[in-house]
Amino acid sequence: MEIKLKLIAPMPVPPEGRGVIEKMLKARRRAASPGTIIDFVIPEQGPPSLTNSSELFLSAEAIFPEVIKSPDQGYSAVIVDCTCDQLFPEVAEKLTIPLVPALHSSLHLATMLCKRFAIITPTPGQGKIYSGLVNQYGLSKNLVSVQEKAVDFISGESGDEEIASILAGAGQVALQQGAQCIVLGCTALTLESALQKKLGVPVLAPGNVAVKTAEMLIKLGLYYPFYS
Repeated sequence: MEIKLKLIAPMPVPPEGRGVIEKMLKARRRAASPGTIIDFVIPEQGPPSLTNSSELFLSAEAIFPEVIKSPDQGYSAVIVDCTCDQLFPEVAEKLTIPLVPALHSSLHLATMLCKRFAIITPTPGQGKIYSGLVNQYGLSKNLVSVQEKAVDFISGESGDEEIASILAGAGQVALQQGAQCIVLGCTALTLESALQKKLGVPVLAPGNVAVKTAEMLIKLGLYYPFYS
């Protein structure tokens, strides 16, 4: 069975951020099974950031055309490569292939690994977004906290070790609060292995989890036609 996945960035990417996209794509392909085809699409329009409901609306509006035409393009599943889960579940109900939400998939996997988890985001202002999604998914009782850190991972001025140290500090706070595993609050972060070593608990990279979830759904012949 050939599996062809379409991954869509949630907003335009400036030239200085193309290196991050390359890291993301390499991580997704490492996570995927041999033979799985992964294409990455970057929208031409959209907001400059994702920190409030207005920007999420603009992001959803920009990526909707790419999502909705994915079945006709021969894709087996489509993933918005973002932890804000744009267009899910509303558009998922209109597709005949899985629209796989990165955060939703990771949160449920987290509950298989631990009783209580925390989310770490490198973008201040996203705490309310993630808390709202956790509540929507019925997992508020499992969420210890959302740790926000201002981390410049786009420009390349901060090295991976520096970024990992900053995020590990936030992770230590979450562990002291009772978290038993960590979900990264941005699919552009590709430092889960380094963080897992520093923290000693599972660290989930939602973009990679979404890829594996998509493969599983495709192989089982499942999607989300009746989600409510």
